[in-house]
Amino acid sequence: MTTATIIAFPVLAIVLHNAANACLLLLLLNSIIAVLIGIRPAGYEFSRFLKDYWPLHLAMASWFLAVLLNQLSRGEFSDAPFDRTLRLGIFAPVFWIILALAFRQIKHMQWSFIGGTLIAAIDAYVVTRGGTERPGNIGFIPIIAFSNMTLLLGAMALISIGWNERHEKLLILLKILAFCVALYVTILTQTRGSWIAIPAIVTLALGFFANFLPRYKSILAGASLLLIASTFTSSSIVHNRFSAFEGDIDQYRQGNRDTSLGARIQMWQGAWILFKEHPLFGVGRENFKKEMTGLASRKIVTPAASELVHSHNEVLFNMATYGIGGLFSILSIYFVPAYYFARDRSHQDRQVKTAAYLGLLLCISFFFYGLVDLMFFWNVTGSFYSMSVAVFMTCIIKRKEEIKRLQPE
Repeated sequence: MTTATIIAFPVLAIVLHNAANACLLLLLLNSIIAVLIGIRPAGYEFSRFLKDYWPLHLAMASWFLAVLLNQLSRGEFSDAPFDRTLRLGIFAPVFWIILALAFRQIKHMQWSFIGGTLIAAIDAYVVTRGGTERPGNIGFIPIIAFSNMTLLLGAMALISIGWNERHEKLLILLKILAFCVALYVTILTQTRGSWIAIPAIVTLALGFFANFLPRYKSILAGASLLLIASTFTSSSIVHNRFSAFEGDIDQYRQGNRDTSLGARIQMWQGAWILFKEHPLFGVGRENFKKEMTGLASRKIVTPAASELVHSHNEVLFNMATYGIGGLFSILSIYFVPAYYFARDRSHQDRQVKTAAYLGLLLCISFFFYGLVDLMFFWNVTGSFYSMSVAVFMTCIIKRKEEIKRLQPE
Protein backbone atom coordinates (compact mmCIF):
# COMPACT_ATOMS: atom_id res chain seq x y z
CA MET A 1 0.00 0.00 0.00
CA THR A 2 2.83 2.41 0.85
CA THR A 3 4.51 1.64 -2.46
CA ALA A 4 1.37 2.32 -4.50
CA THR A 5 0.77 5.56 -2.60
CA ILE A 6 4.26 6.88 -3.33
CA ILE A 7 4.21 5.90 -6.99
CA ALA A 8 0.78 7.39 -7.64
CA PHE A 9 0.63 10.55 -5.54
CA PRO A 10 2.18 12.97 -8.09
CA VAL A 11 -0.51 12.25 -10.69
CA LEU A 12 -3.32 11.81 -8.16
CA ALA A 13 -2.54 15.17 -6.56
CA ILE A 14 -3.47 17.05 -9.71
CA VAL A 15 -6.24 14.74 -10.96
CA LEU A 16 -8.43 13.77 -7.99
CA HIS A 17 -9.84 16.08 -5.34
CA ASN A 18 -8.33 15.43 -1.88
CA ALA A 19 -6.21 12.56 -3.27
CA ALA A 20 -2.95 14.15 -2.08
CA ASN A 21 -4.41 14.59 1.41
CA ALA A 22 -5.61 10.99 1.40
CA CYS A 23 -2.15 9.74 0.37
CA LEU A 24 -0.51 11.75 3.14
CA LEU A 25 -2.93 10.52 5.79
CA LEU A 26 -2.56 6.93 4.58
CA LEU A 27 1.20 7.17 5.05
CA LEU A 28 0.67 8.62 8.53
CA LEU A 29 -1.65 5.74 9.39
CA ASN A 30 0.93 3.24 8.15
CA SER A 31 3.53 4.93 10.31
CA ILE A 32 1.36 4.70 13.43
CA ILE A 33 0.70 1.01 12.78
CA ALA A 34 4.43 0.41 12.30
CA VAL A 35 5.14 1.98 15.70
CA LEU A 36 2.44 -0.09 17.39
CA ILE A 37 3.62 -3.43 16.01
CA GLY A 38 7.32 -2.66 16.35
CA ILE A 39 8.34 -2.35 12.70
CA ARG A 40 11.51 -0.34 12.08
CA PRO A 41 11.77 0.88 8.45
CA ALA A 42 15.34 0.44 7.21
CA GLY A 43 16.28 -0.58 10.74
CA TYR A 44 15.62 2.94 12.05
CA GLU A 45 14.17 3.45 15.51
CA PHE A 46 11.82 6.41 15.31
CA SER A 47 13.60 8.20 18.16
CA ARG A 48 16.98 7.79 16.45
CA PHE A 49 15.46 8.95 13.17
CA LEU A 50 14.20 12.13 14.84
CA LYS A 51 17.65 12.79 16.26
CA ASP A 52 19.55 12.16 13.01
CA TYR A 53 17.41 14.55 10.95
CA TRP A 54 16.20 16.95 13.63
CA PRO A 55 16.87 20.18 11.63
CA LEU A 56 14.67 18.92 8.81
CA HIS A 57 11.91 17.75 11.15
CA LEU A 58 11.99 21.05 13.05
CA ALA A 59 11.81 23.06 9.82
CA MET A 60 8.77 21.16 8.59
CA ALA A 61 7.04 21.46 11.97
CA SER A 62 7.91 25.14 12.44
CA TRP A 63 4.74 26.46 10.78
CA PHE A 64 2.62 24.53 13.29
CA LEU A 65 4.70 26.03 16.10
CA ALA A 66 4.31 29.54 14.69
CA VAL A 67 0.53 29.17 14.65
CA LEU A 68 0.57 27.85 18.22
CA LEU A 69 2.68 30.78 19.44
CA ASN A 70 0.35 33.24 17.72
CA GLN A 71 -2.71 31.77 19.41
CA LEU A 72 -1.02 31.62 22.81
CA SER A 73 -0.01 35.28 22.47
CA ARG A 74 -3.60 36.33 21.73
CA GLY A 75 -5.30 33.96 24.10
CA GLU A 76 -7.64 32.96 21.27
CA PHE A 77 -7.71 29.38 20.08
CA SER A 78 -9.08 27.87 16.89
CA ASP A 79 -8.33 24.57 15.17
CA ALA A 80 -8.89 25.90 11.63
CA PRO A 81 -5.44 27.55 11.18
CA PHE A 82 -3.73 24.27 12.11
CA ASP A 83 -5.33 22.38 9.23
CA ARG A 84 -2.80 23.39 6.57
CA THR A 85 0.16 23.32 8.94
CA LEU A 86 -0.43 19.66 9.75
CA ARG A 87 0.36 18.69 6.14
CA LEU A 88 3.93 19.69 6.93
CA GLY A 89 3.80 19.04 10.66
CA ILE A 90 3.35 15.27 10.21
CA PHE A 91 6.38 15.13 7.92
CA ALA A 92 8.56 13.11 10.34
CA PRO A 93 6.39 9.96 10.61
CA VAL A 94 5.61 10.11 6.88
CA PHE A 95 9.32 10.33 6.02
CA TRP A 96 10.06 7.50 8.46
CA ILE A 97 7.57 5.04 6.95
CA ILE A 98 8.69 5.77 3.39
CA LEU A 99 12.13 4.50 4.39
CA ALA A 100 10.59 1.02 4.28
CA LEU A 101 10.60 1.18 0.48
CA ALA A 102 13.45 0.16 -1.80
CA PHE A 103 14.98 2.72 -4.12
CA ARG A 104 13.98 0.72 -7.21
CA GLN A 105 10.34 0.88 -6.07
CA ILE A 106 10.30 4.63 -5.54
CA LYS A 107 11.82 5.28 -8.97
CA HIS A 108 8.57 4.13 -10.59
CA MET A 109 7.02 7.44 -9.56
CA GLN A 110 8.71 8.94 -12.63
CA TRP A 111 5.73 7.63 -14.61
CA SER A 112 3.46 9.80 -12.47
CA PHE A 113 5.50 12.87 -13.40
CA ILE A 114 4.74 12.17 -17.06
CA GLY A 115 1.14 11.09 -16.54
CA GLY A 116 0.31 14.03 -14.29
CA THR A 117 1.70 16.51 -16.79
CA LEU A 118 -0.15 15.06 -19.78
CA ILE A 119 -3.48 14.74 -17.96
CA ALA A 120 -3.13 18.29 -16.64
CA ALA A 121 -2.50 19.54 -20.17
CA ILE A 122 -5.71 17.94 -21.42
CA ASP A 123 -7.66 19.45 -18.52
CA ALA A 124 -6.13 22.87 -19.12
CA TYR A 125 -6.87 22.81 -22.84
CA VAL A 126 -10.50 21.81 -22.30
CA VAL A 127 -11.25 24.19 -19.42
CA THR A 128 -9.52 27.21 -20.97
CA ARG A 129 -10.95 26.39 -24.43
CA GLY A 130 -7.53 26.32 -25.96
CA GLY A 131 -6.31 29.34 -23.99
CA THR A 132 -9.19 31.64 -24.98
CA GLU A 133 -10.70 31.73 -21.48
CA ARG A 134 -9.15 32.02 -18.02
CA PRO A 135 -11.37 30.56 -15.28
CA GLY A 136 -10.54 30.90 -11.60
CA ASN A 137 -10.06 27.16 -11.10
CA ILE A 138 -9.17 24.13 -13.16
CA GLY A 139 -11.01 21.30 -11.51
CA PHE A 140 -10.51 21.63 -7.75
CA ILE A 141 -7.26 23.65 -7.94
CA PRO A 142 -6.96 27.44 -8.43
CA ILE A 143 -5.61 28.13 -11.90
CA ILE A 144 -2.31 29.66 -10.70
CA ALA A 145 -1.52 26.72 -8.41
CA PHE A 146 -2.62 24.33 -11.18
CA SER A 147 -0.21 25.90 -13.65
CA ASN A 148 2.60 25.91 -11.08
CA MET A 149 2.06 22.26 -10.21
CA THR A 150 1.96 21.22 -13.87
CA LEU A 151 5.18 23.06 -14.64
CA LEU A 152 6.82 21.43 -11.63
CA LEU A 153 5.69 17.93 -12.68
CA GLY A 154 6.98 18.53 -16.21
CA ALA A 155 10.33 19.73 -14.88
CA MET A 156 10.50 16.71 -12.57
CA ALA A 157 9.90 14.46 -15.55
CA LEU A 158 12.80 16.17 -17.32
CA ILE A 159 15.22 15.89 -14.39
CA SER A 160 14.25 12.27 -13.78
CA ILE A 161 15.94 11.41 -17.08
CA GLY A 162 18.94 10.95 -14.79
CA TRP A 163 17.26 7.75 -13.56
CA ASN A 164 17.21 6.32 -17.11
CA GLU A 165 19.81 4.52 -19.15
CA ARG A 166 20.85 5.73 -22.59
CA HIS A 167 19.07 2.89 -24.38
CA GLU A 168 15.70 4.02 -22.94
CA LYS A 169 15.37 6.57 -25.73
CA LEU A 170 11.58 6.42 -26.02
CA LEU A 171 11.09 7.10 -22.33
CA ILE A 172 13.63 9.94 -22.42
CA LEU A 173 11.83 11.53 -25.38
CA LEU A 174 8.53 11.17 -23.55
CA LYS A 175 9.96 13.05 -20.58
CA ILE A 176 11.27 15.84 -22.77
CA LEU A 177 7.81 16.04 -24.35
CA ALA A 178 6.23 16.24 -20.89
CA PHE A 179 8.36 19.28 -20.03
CA CYS A 180 7.45 20.99 -23.31
CA VAL A 181 3.77 20.24 -22.65
CA ALA A 182 4.11 21.73 -19.16
CA LEU A 183 5.48 24.94 -20.66
CA TYR A 184 2.49 24.97 -23.01
CA VAL A 185 0.11 24.63 -20.05
CA THR A 186 1.53 27.83 -18.51
CA ILE A 187 0.62 29.56 -21.77
CA LEU A 188 -2.88 28.07 -21.85
CA THR A 189 -3.49 29.21 -18.29
CA GLN A 190 -1.87 32.61 -18.92
CA THR A 191 -0.07 32.32 -15.58
CA ARG A 192 2.66 34.92 -15.27
CA GLY A 193 3.58 33.59 -11.83
CA SER A 194 4.68 30.31 -13.43
CA TRP A 195 6.76 32.17 -16.00
CA ILE A 196 8.74 33.84 -13.20
CA ALA A 197 10.01 30.41 -12.12
CA ILE A 198 10.98 29.21 -15.60
CA PRO A 199 14.49 30.84 -15.69
CA ALA A 200 15.35 29.26 -12.33
CA ILE A 201 14.02 25.86 -13.42
CA VAL A 202 15.90 25.95 -16.71
CA THR A 203 19.12 27.05 -14.99
CA LEU A 204 18.84 24.17 -12.55
CA ALA A 205 18.13 21.70 -15.37
CA LEU A 206 21.10 22.95 -17.39
CA GLY A 207 23.35 22.58 -14.36
CA PHE A 208 22.11 19.03 -13.90
CA PHE A 209 22.53 17.87 -17.49
CA ALA A 210 25.87 19.67 -17.93
CA ASN A 211 27.35 17.16 -15.49
CA PHE A 212 26.36 14.30 -17.79
CA LEU A 213 27.02 15.99 -21.11
CA PRO A 214 29.91 18.42 -20.49
CA ARG A 215 30.98 18.42 -24.15
CA TYR A 216 27.53 19.55 -25.22
CA LYS A 217 26.96 22.10 -22.47
CA SER A 218 26.87 25.14 -24.78
CA ILE A 219 24.74 23.40 -27.38
CA LEU A 220 22.31 22.23 -24.69
CA ALA A 221 22.01 25.71 -23.21
CA GLY A 222 21.53 27.35 -26.59
CA ALA A 223 18.92 24.85 -27.74
CA SER A 224 16.97 25.20 -24.49
CA LEU A 225 16.94 28.98 -24.62
CA LEU A 226 15.97 28.94 -28.30
CA LEU A 227 13.09 26.55 -27.63
CA ILE A 228 11.67 28.59 -24.77
CA ALA A 229 12.21 31.95 -26.46
CA SER A 230 10.57 30.82 -29.70
CA THR A 231 7.65 29.28 -27.81
CA PHE A 232 6.88 32.38 -25.80
CA THR A 233 7.61 35.05 -28.40
CA SER A 234 5.35 33.36 -30.96
CA SER A 235 2.37 33.17 -28.63
CA SER A 236 -0.29 35.87 -28.84
CA ILE A 237 -1.48 34.81 -25.36
CA VAL A 238 1.91 35.68 -23.88
CA HIS A 239 2.00 39.00 -25.74
CA ASN A 240 -1.45 39.87 -24.42
CA ARG A 241 -0.55 39.02 -20.84
CA PHE A 242 2.61 41.12 -20.92
CA SER A 243 0.69 43.96 -22.53
CA ALA A 244 -1.81 43.74 -19.68
CA PHE A 245 1.09 43.83 -17.21
CA GLU A 246 2.49 46.97 -18.83
CA GLY A 247 -0.99 48.49 -18.80
CA ASP A 248 -1.33 47.79 -15.08
CA ILE A 249 1.98 49.55 -14.42
CA ASP A 250 0.87 52.61 -16.39
CA GLN A 251 -2.47 52.76 -14.55
CA TYR A 252 -0.75 52.38 -11.19
CA ARG A 253 1.49 55.33 -11.99
CA GLN A 254 -1.58 57.33 -12.93
CA GLY A 255 -3.24 56.59 -9.60
CA ASN A 256 -5.46 53.61 -10.42
CA ARG A 257 -4.38 50.99 -7.91
CA ASP A 258 -7.26 48.57 -8.45
CA THR A 259 -5.72 46.51 -11.22
CA SER A 260 -4.40 42.96 -10.96
CA LEU A 261 -0.84 44.15 -10.38
CA GLY A 262 -1.93 47.16 -8.35
CA ALA A 263 -3.92 45.04 -5.92
CA ARG A 264 -0.91 42.79 -5.39
CA ILE A 265 1.38 45.73 -4.68
CA GLN A 266 -1.11 47.03 -2.14
CA MET A 267 -1.35 43.65 -0.46
CA TRP A 268 2.44 43.42 -0.24
CA GLN A 269 2.56 46.86 1.34
CA GLY A 270 -0.31 46.02 3.66
CA ALA A 271 1.28 42.75 4.80
CA TRP A 272 4.53 44.57 5.53
CA ILE A 273 2.69 47.17 7.63
CA LEU A 274 0.87 44.45 9.58
CA PHE A 275 4.20 42.77 10.28
CA LYS A 276 5.74 46.02 11.53
CA GLU A 277 2.74 46.59 13.80
CA HIS A 278 2.70 42.98 15.09
CA PRO A 279 6.29 41.77 14.65
CA LEU A 280 6.52 39.07 17.30
CA PHE A 281 3.52 36.83 16.68
CA GLY A 282 1.54 38.44 13.83
CA VAL A 283 -2.20 39.01 13.54
CA GLY A 284 -3.19 35.39 12.91
CA ARG A 285 -4.40 33.98 9.62
CA GLU A 286 -8.06 34.16 10.68
CA ASN A 287 -7.68 37.91 11.33
CA PHE A 288 -5.81 38.81 8.15
CA LYS A 289 -8.82 39.97 6.14
CA LYS A 290 -10.19 41.96 9.08
CA GLU A 291 -6.84 43.69 9.51
CA MET A 292 -6.65 44.48 5.79
CA THR A 293 -10.12 46.01 6.02
CA GLY A 294 -8.73 48.16 8.82
CA LEU A 295 -5.90 49.26 6.53
CA ALA A 296 -8.51 50.18 3.92
CA SER A 297 -10.30 52.38 6.47
CA ARG A 298 -6.93 54.08 7.11
CA LYS A 299 -6.60 54.71 3.33
CA ILE A 300 -3.46 52.55 3.14
CA VAL A 301 -5.05 50.09 0.72
CA THR A 302 -8.19 50.41 -1.36
CA PRO A 303 -11.42 48.63 -0.35
CA ALA A 304 -11.16 46.43 -3.45
CA ALA A 305 -7.66 45.28 -2.57
CA SER A 306 -8.67 44.52 1.02
CA GLU A 307 -11.12 41.91 -0.28
CA LEU A 308 -8.28 39.60 -1.38
CA VAL A 309 -7.92 36.61 0.94
CA HIS A 310 -4.12 36.67 1.04
CA SER A 311 -1.14 38.85 0.13
CA HIS A 312 0.03 36.96 -2.99
CA ASN A 313 3.47 36.56 -1.44
CA GLU A 314 4.21 33.58 0.79
CA VAL A 315 6.91 35.24 2.88
CA LEU A 316 5.01 38.48 3.50
CA PHE A 317 1.80 36.62 4.30
CA ASN A 318 3.51 34.49 6.92
CA MET A 319 5.24 37.54 8.38
CA ALA A 320 1.92 39.39 8.66
CA THR A 321 -0.01 36.47 10.11
CA TYR A 322 2.62 34.87 12.37
CA GLY A 323 5.33 37.49 12.82
CA ILE A 324 8.98 36.51 13.27
CA GLY A 325 7.92 32.91 13.78
CA GLY A 326 6.14 32.95 10.42
CA LEU A 327 9.21 34.38 8.68
CA PHE A 328 11.48 31.76 10.27
CA SER A 329 8.99 29.04 9.41
CA ILE A 330 8.52 29.72 5.71
CA LEU A 331 12.23 30.27 5.10
CA SER A 332 13.01 27.04 6.95
CA ILE A 333 10.44 25.11 4.93
CA TYR A 334 12.11 26.30 1.72
CA PHE A 335 15.77 26.25 2.57
CA VAL A 336 16.43 23.55 5.17
CA PRO A 337 15.30 20.76 2.80
CA ALA A 338 17.14 22.59 -0.01
CA TYR A 339 20.32 22.42 2.08
CA TYR A 340 20.00 18.66 2.51
CA PHE A 341 19.46 18.20 -1.23
CA ALA A 342 22.23 20.62 -2.21
CA ARG A 343 24.76 18.54 -0.25
CA ASP A 344 24.36 15.69 -2.75
CA ARG A 345 23.98 17.63 -5.99
CA SER A 346 27.58 16.75 -6.88
CA HIS A 347 27.50 13.15 -5.68
CA GLN A 348 29.42 10.74 -7.90
CA ASP A 349 26.44 8.39 -8.25
CA ARG A 350 24.00 9.53 -10.92
CA GLN A 351 20.99 8.07 -9.12
CA VAL A 352 21.75 10.02 -5.94
CA LYS A 353 22.48 13.17 -7.88
CA THR A 354 19.16 12.92 -9.73
CA ALA A 355 17.20 12.61 -6.49
CA ALA A 356 19.10 15.58 -5.04
CA TYR A 357 18.30 17.74 -8.06
CA LEU A 358 14.65 16.69 -7.94
CA GLY A 359 14.52 17.85 -4.33
CA LEU A 360 16.26 21.12 -5.16
CA LEU A 361 13.84 21.65 -8.03
CA LEU A 362 10.92 21.21 -5.64
CA CYS A 363 12.23 23.69 -3.07
CA ILE A 364 13.38 26.31 -5.56
CA SER A 365 10.16 26.14 -7.57
CA PHE A 366 7.98 26.60 -4.48
CA PHE A 367 10.15 29.55 -3.45
CA PHE A 368 9.73 31.32 -6.79
CA TYR A 369 6.04 30.48 -7.01
CA GLY A 370 5.67 31.95 -3.54
CA LEU A 371 6.96 35.34 -4.68
CA VAL A 372 3.61 36.12 -6.34
CA ASP A 373 1.20 33.56 -4.89
CA LEU A 374 0.67 31.27 -1.89
CA MET A 375 1.40 27.61 -2.59
CA PHE A 376 0.96 26.50 1.03
CA PHE A 377 -2.43 28.21 1.22
CA TRP A 378 -3.92 25.17 -0.51
CA ASN A 379 -4.00 21.74 1.13
CA VAL A 380 -3.15 19.85 -2.05
CA THR A 381 0.09 21.72 -2.66
CA GLY A 382 1.16 21.51 0.98
CA SER A 383 0.61 17.74 0.97
CA PHE A 384 2.51 17.43 -2.30
CA TYR A 385 5.49 19.35 -0.92
CA SER A 386 5.65 17.37 2.31
CA MET A 387 5.50 13.98 0.59
CA SER A 388 7.93 15.01 -2.15
CA VAL A 389 10.60 16.16 0.31
CA ALA A 390 10.23 12.86 2.17
CA VAL A 391 10.37 10.78 -1.02
CA PHE A 392 13.45 12.46 -2.50
CA MET A 393 15.28 12.32 0.83
CA THR A 394 14.44 8.62 1.02
CA CYS A 395 15.79 8.09 -2.50
CA ILE A 396 19.13 9.56 -1.45
CA ILE A 397 19.33 7.53 1.76
CA LYS A 398 18.31 4.21 0.17
CA ARG A 399 20.55 4.59 -2.86
CA LYS A 400 23.54 5.36 -0.63
CA GLU A 401 22.76 2.19 1.32
CA GLU A 402 22.75 0.23 -1.95
CA ILE A 403 26.12 1.68 -2.92
CA LYS A 404 27.57 0.79 0.46
CA ARG A 405 26.35 -2.80 0.17
CA LEU A 406 27.83 -3.16 -3.31
CA GLN A 407 31.28 -1.95 -2.27
CA PRO A 408 33.80 -4.73 -1.67
CA GLU A 409 34.75 -5.32 1.94
